[in-house]
This record gives sequence, structure tokens and C-alpha cells, in this order.
Amino acid sequence: MSYKINLGAWGSVFAVPSALVDSHLKLATESQLKVLLYILRNSESDNSVDSISKATLVHPDEVKNAVDFWIERGLVSSGDSGLIVSQDKGDAAVYSSNQETSKEVKPKTRAISRAQRPDPMFVSRRLTEDNALASLMDEAQIALSKPLSSGDTATLVMLHDTDGLPCEVLALLIHYCVSIGKGNMRTIERMGIAWASEGVLTMEAAEQKIMRLSQSNNAWTRVSKLFGLKNIGTPTKAQLSFADVWCNDWKFSDDMLLEAYERCVDQKGEYNIKYINGILLKWYNASIFNLDDLHKADENGAKSQKGKKFMQDSTERHASYDLKTFESKSLFKD
Repeated sequence: MSYKINLGAWGSVFAVPSALVDSHLKLATESQLKVLLYILRNSESDNSVDSISKATLVHPDEVKNAVDFWIERGLVSSGDSGLIVSQDKGDAAVYSSNQETSKEVKPKTRAISRAQRPDPMFVSRRLTEDNALASLMDEAQIALSKPLSSGDTATLVMLHDTDGLPCEVLALLIHYCVSIGKGNMRTIERMGIAWASEGVLTMEAAEQKIMRLSQSNNAWTRVSKLFGLKNIGTPTKAQLSFADVWCNDWKFSDDMLLEAYERCVDQKGEYNIKYINGILLKWYNASIFNLDDLHKADENGAKSQKGKKFMQDSTERHASYDLKTFESKSLFKD
């Protein structure tokens, strides 16, 4: 008689990166998790949007947004033949202000890692030495509506000592995260590292940063409502960036944004944010900012095309007539 372990369902498993749970679990939506799990399970296959949509029953538009979400977080990359699991931890690309080219995100001052946190004895000594830092802990507990764990306290001390964020800036950051429904230490730490790398180290700079973030979030809320995309989960950096430019830089009205969306769907048969951006960029460069001007431009374009077609037809008829006249004449007639 032989014996073996009955693994059952555990007989076939696949790897899931720790970063999914450590960094992204609270932010990811159900659709985004389903898409990533499918790609991880089929990492050797050429995964396409259609194949993922059919397997997960997630709408293709949501699949695209989920893929963008994971690409930006470095867990998925786009290959020549499909979507693949990223093997590196490089930063994802973000769109530049004109949205036509992209650039790589600048390296952060440090990565988020619990192993780097100071030990409790050091933290206790720092709070004893620095009254402002001790007051920050009290304010953080009130803002987050919970007692701070030793890890939470160590994170705030590290953001102050290692990343150089002043206590008043950290307090403002905590209140902002709470105001957008992301009052957790992972988000606070991630945003704090980003702020430090961007040089947001004063109250004035922090207030300006929050104003820009609020404008960007409000722009996406407005755009997603117009396009009927309210329930697709956390917006990607690309979506926030596009919406910010359309609403805050180019200052397009709701009518123009909706018109661009409808023309995109008519032409492409689906929602495509890059195609919509191309339409709006063309209108922006032509200084077309309302429907009246747009309709006039459409009419002028139609007349121009009609005139070109008339000239082309006339040229063809003239050439045909000359050829028939030539052929009707005999070179040997007296």
C-alpha cells in the first residue's frame, strides 16, 4: 500500500505578490482584483481585454481601467502580444501635461517598507525630546478617530525624521487623507513620501498641493459623471491627469466634454480616453470652446471637403474629355 498527501484544491496553486496585500488591497475594487487574479493565474498566456472580460464577466471598459490601475502600480505590464505579469519594480509611466508623450516617474526618496521603521525605544525617546512631534501624535489620533499603534507612531516619526516633513505639514496631510476617505497609515505614508520627493515641505506648498489634488479629483468626478463612469472604482493616474487638463487647464464645458465622448463612441464603438483626449486637443488647438463654434467649424470643414471633391471630379471629367477628343482625331487624315 502506498500513501500520499491529499492536497485537494491545493494541488494547483499560483503565486500572488505580497505587494497586492501589503500596499493595494484596501484601494483595489472587486473588478480590479478579479482582473489581476486572472492575469496571475494565466501569466504564461497572451491575455487580452476580451479574454479577461469573458473569463471574469467584467465589462471591457472596466477591464481596461483595472489593467491601467495595476500597470501604474508595477504589477502588470503590456507586452507585444498581451498583458503579462511585471517582473521588475520600476515606476510606471505617467502622462505629461499635453498628454501626447509620457515620462517616467522620478524615483522616490525611499520605498515603503516596514523593516525600515524605527524601534519603539527610539520612538519613545524622540517623543520625549520633541514636544511638537508628541503633539502631532495626539492630533493624528483625533483626526483618525483611533489610537495609534506602535507601527503608526513609528511611521509618522520616520516621515518627520527621514523624509523631512515638518509636523504641521504632516498634520495637514493626515487631515487631507481623512477628508477624501483614505485615513489609513499606508496612504498617509505613501503620500508623505511623494510629498517629500516633490519638495512639499512648507505649509504654503502643502496647501497648494492639496488644492491641486482637490481640483484633479473634482475634475474626474465631473468627467466620470458626464461619461457615466461613476462605478468603475478608483481612478487611475491617467484618468485623473486627463480630466485635470480638460477641466482645469483647457477649461472645456460639460457640453463640449460630452460631445467629445459621443463622437468617440460613434467612431470607435467604445469609450477610449486617449481618443477623447485627441478630439479635445484638436479643438483646444483650434480655439473651439463651445458648440456654436464647433458646428461652424464642422460646416466649414464639410464645405471644404465638398469643394475639394468638386475640383477633383472636374479635373477627372476634363481629362476624360481631352482623351476622347484626341482619340477621335486620325493622325493620317488629310
